[in-house]
Amino acid sequence: MRRRVPLNAVRAFEAAARYKSLVRAADELCVTPTAVSHQIRLLEDFLQTKLFLRKNSRLELTADSRACLGKLTNALDLIDEALMSLKEPEDVRQRLMVGASASVASHWLLPRMSKFVGEAPDIDVTITTFIRRQEIENEGADLWICNWQTAIDRRIEPLMEEEIVPVCAPELAARYGNNPSDILRAVPLIHIDRREVDQNGPYPDWGRYLREFGISRNDIVKGPRFNQASPSIEAAKIGLGAILGRSLLIEEALASGTLVQIGEAYPIRSPYFIVSPWAPTAPGIVNRFKDWLYDQVAQPMATGAVVPA
Repeated sequence: MRRRVPLNAVRAFEAAARYKSLVRAADELCVTPTAVSHQIRLLEDFLQTKLFLRKNSRLELTADSRACLGKLTNALDLIDEALMSLKEPEDVRQRLMVGASASVASHWLLPRMSKFVGEAPDIDVTITTFIRRQEIENEGADLWICNWQTAIDRRIEPLMEEEIVPVCAPELAARYGNNPSDILRAVPLIHIDRREVDQNGPYPDWGRYLREFGISRNDIVKGPRFNQASPSIEAAKIGLGAILGRSLLIEEALASGTLVQIGEAYPIRSPYFIVSPWAPTAPGIVNRFKDWLYDQVAQPMATGAVVPA
């Protein structure tokens, strides 16, 4: 039958013996020096032997205590190790929430995410999408990728510029010849109805684009319409017509050859920004993802086909 060894007293003695100080032992055990002294006296009474020689307020181990200390320290370490093995493993993974528009998430961010997962397997990324800028103010993401400067107090850092590029499926372009001007005069047009596409906004409609490059058409307003970029891109891929694609969103399609450029790019004044809190909850992870984003901008996908002028 095991004797009921007073473990609290054993821990107090082991700490005091290891440090040769009641004060330092008390700090480790989060108790007072008086409590440590009391526990040592309890252990001495239990063992019926002195454990320390007290000389001029200094602790000095007896020969027997000195011989026992190493074994006692190892035994307590084994107890701690055994007990810790019963605990649920701690979640050491790190989490990051990134906000982006559905179009940017689908056509620019997601095609690259496998690279980040490979470089940072310890970080779980959640991507949340938004439509209106007000959603940024209410969403608890760690950072956002957007092409407007939010009115709320956030850190705003330039990420990349964008162009508008006329594109269509390669089979459709081939149907109307090899000259970009001829193609643009005849190819069916796909339209995007959105607030930014107007006479003064950063995104031109077909009428504004064609006037800019001196191309006239009588049927500019004809053709299917979409209220968002993503479905218009898919429509262009299947040969429904040509779109004025945002370079950020059609980069992958151009690189893969599912779309080809059929005219000159049109610069727009709507850069993309990284928006983040001034004091993020996980600054190391946020900065790591920002650095990765800048690397992706610096290393764009391969350039796609362009119909020669």
